Amino acid sequence: MKSKLILLLLLVSSAFLYSQQMLKGRVVEKDEEGKLVPLVGVNVFWEGSKVGTTTDIDGKFSIPFKKEYHALIASMIGYRADTSHVSNTEPLEIVLLSEATKLSDVEVVGKQSTTFSDYLSIENKGIMTDKELYKAACCNLSESFETNPSIDVSFTDAITGAKQIEMLGLSGVYTQTTMENLPYIRGLMSNVGLTFIPGTWVQSINVSKGIGSVANGFESMTGQIDVDLKKPFTVETEKFFVNMYADYDQRFEGNLNYRTSLSDKVSVINLFHASSRKHGFDNNNDRFIDMPKFTTYNIMQRWHFQTDAGWEGQFGFQYLSDAKDGGTDSHAATADHANSTYLYSTKNNQLNLYGKLGYVFQDAVYKSFGIQWSLNSYRNSSLFGLRNYDGNEKTGYFNFIYQSNFGSPNHKFRTGFSFLFDQYDETFIANRFQRVERIPGTFFEYTYTMDENLSFILGARADQHNYYGFMFTPRFHMRWAPQEDWVFRAVAGRGYRTSNIFTENSSVFASARKLNILASESFGYGLSQEKAWNFGVNLTHYFTYDYRDGTISVDFYRTQFEQATIADLDFNPQEVNFYSVANGSYSNSVQVELNYPVIERLDTRIAYRYMDVKQEIGGKMQDRLFTSKNRVLLNLAYSTLREAKDDPQMTYDLTVQWFGPKRLPSTNANPVNFQARENSPSFALVNMQITRSFFAGFDLYLGIENLLGFKQDNPILDPLHPNGNYFDASMIWGPVNGRSMYAGVRYKM
Repeated sequence: MKSKLILLLLLVSSAFLYSQQMLKGRVVEKDEEGKLVPLVGVNVFWEGSKVGTTTDIDGKFSIPFKKEYHALIASMIGYRADTSHVSNTEPLEIVLLSEATKLSDVEVVGKQSTTFSDYLSIENKGIMTDKELYKAACCNLSESFETNPSIDVSFTDAITGAKQIEMLGLSGVYTQTTMENLPYIRGLMSNVGLTFIPGTWVQSINVSKGIGSVANGFESMTGQIDVDLKKPFTVETEKFFVNMYADYDQRFEGNLNYRTSLSDKVSVINLFHASSRKHGFDNNNDRFIDMPKFTTYNIMQRWHFQTDAGWEGQFGFQYLSDAKDGGTDSHAATADHANSTYLYSTKNNQLNLYGKLGYVFQDAVYKSFGIQWSLNSYRNSSLFGLRNYDGNEKTGYFNFIYQSNFGSPNHKFRTGFSFLFDQYDETFIANRFQRVERIPGTFFEYTYTMDENLSFILGARADQHNYYGFMFTPRFHMRWAPQEDWVFRAVAGRGYRTSNIFTENSSVFASARKLNILASESFGYGLSQEKAWNFGVNLTHYFTYDYRDGTISVDFYRTQFEQATIADLDFNPQEVNFYSVANGSYSNSVQVELNYPVIERLDTRIAYRYMDVKQEIGGKMQDRLFTSKNRVLLNLAYSTLREAKDDPQMTYDLTVQWFGPKRLPSTNANPVNFQARENSPSFALVNMQITRSFFAGFDLYLGIENLLGFKQDNPILDPLHPNGNYFDASMIWGPVNGRSMYAGVRYKM
């Protein structure tokens, strides 16, 4: 241990012996009105080298600067490459011409990357732009990851229509999901919060694999999903946006975004969403409607202001009302089944207030501070047959961040303090569970950048829980490029979280299982706090073949739990037992991914992932339920040549996913007629979409989900007796619906 500390001190101290300047800038284009618009995913590199990066969602970039570098090139497919002669580190603004690259007598209009990663990023992070979301029927956040090989999306049960995500083989509750780095999908919202963010509100999604930054809290274990929403900024061209959607299952949706400026310093955007399904259907003839009827209203307003004195801020609110009804189909009821009616209903109401305030010191622009805060009130009231659940959560969050450097931009640091408040009040049948969590904390994070070859982040935070006590969270990220076209990344760190066993396992409400809590504490549900370490490595190769750029990456991540909460569905098919286990779970994830345009304008993404995830069930390590060890994804996206910005264009998208077998809960104690298989079969899902852009800003899209029509047979055990001992609608391993067609139209100006 002593030698490791000495080695770490030598590494940190040696960092101060080096200094590397960074050049920052922004790449933009002019729209039809002559306004400057940021370009995302532009390749920026030094001529004669492979030292480069890509622009972020705001068109900004940062790249190492050396005296021997002179010519900086900015290029992207469809734009005329720009070469800037640079002699110092003064910020640059590069304007690319969008009607640029001429092939014979044809002018090619620019095409931005739909998903990209930063060559210089220390974290293994991918950024999905709104154009990536346009590839599929992205109605809300739960449907936004169809083309992402790192995240799985599945239904939780056969009644509620709720969806869940998984990263690195573990439930999405172990992935910190934030809205512009503010806590959002957590607590009692963890099972439904994905549907609270419409896809049309999203500007981009930042997906980071592995443990997150200490500045964002202690809850990240497997990664972070940060949702970047549409901005009020007037620099964006999209003042008005409308989207209308309908599918074969009679789901209808409307979205409206409207942006305006009150002055050159104040702007606001209004976001509206409404959706519904008024009719139920039972295509598998089990007397239960396959998807619940629902009505949802969702509004958000966001304000932004800035001053010439260095102040910038934003604040906003969101209000949501959501109601669902399902269960047995009233048209299928007969006299023989008079006592077999099962009703499902749920009502969700959310009010979220949030704000940010930042200041950049005018005499030292490398110094700044920021304040983040949010207040959230969420209430859920549900009925599952004869069982009721009510949950009420109030959350307050405050975070102060100060950023500066140690005399050089190569030695940056962030420090600050935070306070998290959670108040929970839940009732399940006649059992009431209440708890209050107060967690003050402080953090420090040091970032070192030697040059384009080596950089790392070393951070730690200390928090004090009002019941569980002191929590120490160390985290480390590293990036090393042994060669300019090879990048190695590593991560290690710890995370903490408090389980919310009812909402995180709400699928068991849709069954006859009795809920048992084997308490070991006197707080909340009586369970221990979950603790886990995450370790990971990633190797990415950047290459150019036949004048087209591509990447191939391989990564391995392990999540090891010091303390885990187990939902034991195997002990008895009529029960679910919740208990805490030390060292009771782990996850190993290996993924290989290739991104390359095999021909011009045909983007190809293919990935394979292997999962080894185990939990201690009844004193024995077993495969995690409903988790496929093997998964393959193929995504093809082709767009026709667009000769001018207002000319029509066709876009074709195809996504194929293959899932290997999954272990299912044991039902051997049931009568033979009510036993389920031990493992699911492997299966494939195929989705496709065709988009016709009539002119810039007006699109018509048609698509088919689950093209092959595959669906799980008999998704509900004993559906004729929903009040009996063997009823179970929670054993879902595949799609519960067959083929579904949809259509929609988008218009922006």
